[in-house]
Amino acid sequence: MTELKKEDLKLKIDEKSGRMAYFGKGENLLSDSQPPLFGIRYIKKGEKQVFTADDAGEITVQAVTETGAEIVFSEFEETDLTVKISVCIENGEARFRAVTESNNQLEWIEFPGVAVKDTFKGKGSGKLLFPYNEGVLIDDIDFRDMHGFGCTDPEYPSEGKYAMCPGMVSNPFMAVTGDTYGLYLAAHDPGQNTRYLDFCRYNGGIQLKMRLYPGVNGGNYKTDSDTVLSVFTGDWYSAAELYRSWFEENSAKGFVKAEENSELPKWYSDSPLTVAYAVRGHHDMDDMKPNKLFPYVNAMPVLKNISDVTGSPVMALLMHWEGTAPWAPPYVWPPYGGEKALGEFVKEMHKAGNTVGVYCSGLGWTQKSNVAEYSREKEFEEKELSRFMCAAPDGSLPPSKICTGQRSGYDMCPATEFCKETMNREAGSIINADIDYIQLMDQNHGGTPYFCYSDKHSHPPVPGKWESDALKDILSEIKKNAGDKKYLLGCESAAAETFIPQMLFSDNRFELNYMLGTPVPLYSYLYHTYLNNFMGNQVCGSDIMDCANCRDNLLYRMAYSFTAGDFLTLVINDEGNVQWSWGQRNFDPEYMPDTEQTLRFAGRLNAWRRSFAAKYLHTGKMQRPYKIAGQTTHKMTAGRRTFETPDVLTAAYTSSDGKYGQIFVNYTDKDRTVTLEYSGEMTLYSSPDSKGESILPQNGFTVPAESAVLLEK
Repeated sequence: MTELKKEDLKLKIDEKSGRMAYFGKGENLLSDSQPPLFGIRYIKKGEKQVFTADDAGEITVQAVTETGAEIVFSEFEETDLTVKISVCIENGEARFRAVTESNNQLEWIEFPGVAVKDTFKGKGSGKLLFPYNEGVLIDDIDFRDMHGFGCTDPEYPSEGKYAMCPGMVSNPFMAVTGDTYGLYLAAHDPGQNTRYLDFCRYNGGIQLKMRLYPGVNGGNYKTDSDTVLSVFTGDWYSAAELYRSWFEENSAKGFVKAEENSELPKWYSDSPLTVAYAVRGHHDMDDMKPNKLFPYVNAMPVLKNISDVTGSPVMALLMHWEGTAPWAPPYVWPPYGGEKALGEFVKEMHKAGNTVGVYCSGLGWTQKSNVAEYSREKEFEEKELSRFMCAAPDGSLPPSKICTGQRSGYDMCPATEFCKETMNREAGSIINADIDYIQLMDQNHGGTPYFCYSDKHSHPPVPGKWESDALKDILSEIKKNAGDKKYLLGCESAAAETFIPQMLFSDNRFELNYMLGTPVPLYSYLYHTYLNNFMGNQVCGSDIMDCANCRDNLLYRMAYSFTAGDFLTLVINDEGNVQWSWGQRNFDPEYMPDTEQTLRFAGRLNAWRRSFAAKYLHTGKMQRPYKIAGQTTHKMTAGRRTFETPDVLTAAYTSSDGKYGQIFVNYTDKDRTVTLEYSGEMTLYSSPDSKGESILPQNGFTVPAESAVLLEK
């Protein structure tokens, strides 16, 4: 057994198998059975070849010091492969790097193989912090399986829900908390390489998977950054702080804090309510005839009423507006009804102090629409456009698996000139029409392109960082061509870390996390000083939440988004009534949420964002909040699971002037008394325009029904 030790941190490696056997500080955090130290996949003539450390005929441990070693794996059957895994203990963490040597084409390498003890769901207090869709805390490893979000190896064509970073996973770390110590696994990679993060059961334990896609030609590769394991104490905030501290010190180049970012348009600081609605049909699989909100100006009275009731500007976020067909990328321009009709609407909205945004559909290429009369099959064949689409490992051209209900087609490869020219032309037309916001990469969660294995494009024939680099080139060209025009770009789900500087306003998807566990505002904790996203159209929300029996679920979700520092979103139908979410199909008046109640609540919350509290809620840095003692709760059902949710949600931020603000939101219909676990005076603001009064929050204070208060120190 090879033992590495520094101060109180110890790592043991079994020399016979190359597996880790111990990692911790006086307590082994690893399960009894560990996976192989690495797995690796090569592609040879279109065939996938997977090897693990167990396949090595010879394992040697070299260069052993008290704090470092190199494990060499060689003598694999039917391949010339050699893999070297180096590890050292430094500054309280184990740091791993890898070297691969082979004549075959490397696709990915997964290391270090690590499994933690199963302390979940009745076996302990274990929780897994997973950076999926803005962050989720998981206490039941198997719960996600019933919703189709289980551990799945990413492949092409993509199903769009893989745990890829960049992608649905916004940053490359995860952590397991426990009664005593927690384990932190992260890629501390300033180069922001492409990775897959996931977890699964493994021989009685829980394996944490960290897979790197180098995106290089050939089989020789040497990592230039660390994958780290470390030990911490505390909850998910403690784990998140480890990554945030590293990120701010090492990887935040190109990131500009929101209060200093001159590229942000003025409306960004005005915190408009995003109001999402369709101009054709009522949901995505509907008859796509124009509804009551078309022509576009028909929506003006509805939007004015929302603005008047809430006391807030609004952003009309249009769906089914494309002149081609709904959700039929990449060609969207001219808009449905013509440029003049949309232009009149944009002009009137701007005159009223409001803004306009549109949904687009990322890097898809539509051959045929399933919801409208639209086909480009002939063009695809005549122009041989297959040359520019993403290819599978064997070079074939499989159809896209994205939004197959609405369309059939393929995925464009972002490294091709055709893709670059097409995206720039379409985005440029929208920007020139004075549209304020483009959700350009809807259906590309986190902004990520999909895999491409073509050996005929200007990239290595495997996935890798070239994908995100190619997309960033496209976004940069769009910006260059836009000149002085102020606009923002975004994507579905929060923009992954690598895309944040170029996509500063995105459609969050935290509601999907109710099918995995409990959402937590991890994304805001890491990045809120740089950008604000918006609550999003809450797609699938009416299916995920038990809306009929949990009538306050929408207010609850709004409170969650608000405390997370996001812009609020209202989804409306063509009658101007608020829906539970986009995609809702039951419009029975008795089933619908209370529109007036929802608008009043949205107005009360947004008034805080538009007040002095903006230095916290708009540009502040999220902190661990002081706990509420004796919090009252009630039952909420989501994802076929009933859970206790606090009646008052809270979050804390520090401002750039050094002040601390903690917001409290009561989304229930009764006043709540809150007692804070804090000794000392704070200033209580009962409304955004109140003068404030000095109180002792440990003695209790009132948060009125369907309202918010702020404590400051």
